Amino acid sequence: MRIQDSLRRQTTRFTRGFNRAAAPQKIHLRPRSFPGRICALLRRGNEGQSVVEFALIMPLLATVLFGMYSLTMALYNYQQLSYAAFTAAQQAGAGRGLLSDPCATVASTITAALPTWTTTKFTYAVTITNSTGTATLYGPTTGSSFSCTAGAAVMAQNEPLTVGVSYQYSWIPAYLLKLSGNLSTTETVLVD
Repeated sequence: MRIQDSLRRQTTRFTRGFNRAAAPQKIHLRPRSFPGRICALLRRGNEGQSVVEFALIMPLLATVLFGMYSLTMALYNYQQLSYAAFTAAQQAGAGRGLLSDPCATVASTITAALPTWTTTKFTYAVTITNSTGTATLYGPTTGSSFSCTAGAAVMAQNEPLTVGVSYQYSWIPAYLLKLSGNLSTTETVLVD
């Protein structure tokens, strides 16, 4: 009997203690500002550690992603410029005897192919080879007024015509840096 009473008392004590531990406790939370929440997270151990790690890695990750985007846009613009220069060289080369000013044709074809680009940032150079194999360079000229009326008479069939185009390119500004450079391409075709 004593053993049963003793077990009963111990069981009662255990269940009282268990019920007290399992009972929800009232937590008084006061609203905090955003900086206060961040400070609280920093003080809380592992969660604070992850916030600090994220704060240290985020600028590096943003720089890498931003650099990849900027490089991709530069390569895309370079491809557009190369295609426009090739089209201009083909039109000037196919117009032998029909064009009075091949350099003006080159400038107008490139500005028509790239309508959203600033025309004053283009620099053109055209090299026309005559029938004796002598090359004549016209340019480099900046802007949209590019002319070489003498070049039309010099053009000879099956001789190379080279169109060089350069564009003053401004990279996407990063960290208050305004980087710029030139996108340049040269395309050569045989005159028809």
